[in-house]
Amino acid sequence: MKFIKGWLRFSLGLAIVSIGIVLTIKADLGVAPWDVFHIGLTRYFNISIGQAGQITGIFVVLLSFMLAKVKPTVGTIINIILVGFMIDIMKAVIPDPNTLFIQLSCLGIGVVIWGIGMGIYISAQCGTGPRDSLMMTLKNKLSCDISWIKISMELIALSIGYLLGGPVGIGTIVIALGVGPVVSNFFKLINRLSDKNFKSTISKNIYR
Repeated sequence: MKFIKGWLRFSLGLAIVSIGIVLTIKADLGVAPWDVFHIGLTRYFNISIGQAGQITGIFVVLLSFMLAKVKPTVGTIINIILVGFMIDIMKAVIPDPNTLFIQLSCLGIGVVIWGIGMGIYISAQCGTGPRDSLMMTLKNKLSCDISWIKISMELIALSIGYLLGGPVGIGTIVIALGVGPVVSNFFKLINRLSDKNFKSTISKNIYR
């Protein structure tokens, strides 16, 4: 039962992440570095944003394997497939904002939802995304600080995506700076709730 709950939480988290990503794309104020790259690809190839993300994910997995024989986990494969499909579905369902206020709201809400979704799927411990796997591979290969690896990867994706015509704007900065703190605070909230539940259970057992 615990196994099933873990995978359900993992899938739910990825679905929530996808909604957050689509909201930031719909805001049309600039997107995350990797999405700049994905959207840039759609300018030159007859593919959707979700499909561009899936193709990129497969390429990143292959690169990790070639560099350090890192085999993708089931979670990594599900991540690639599910997020790509969900992005395309949500993009067709969620309407485009028609005022600047709604655009800003989409951006802000999207960042929060994205961060919460990440917190949910990471806490399930069912595997990492393809880019995270490559990040760890490069860290071990190059013996560099992981933060520099992450920044370098995103700057490369951002630069290539921009050259391909992907949208860069204030939203790109907001997403880059905003998602991480949301994930961090969400984890702190989970830990607090877990501690309260734990203390409550202990208290009931003691005073029963």
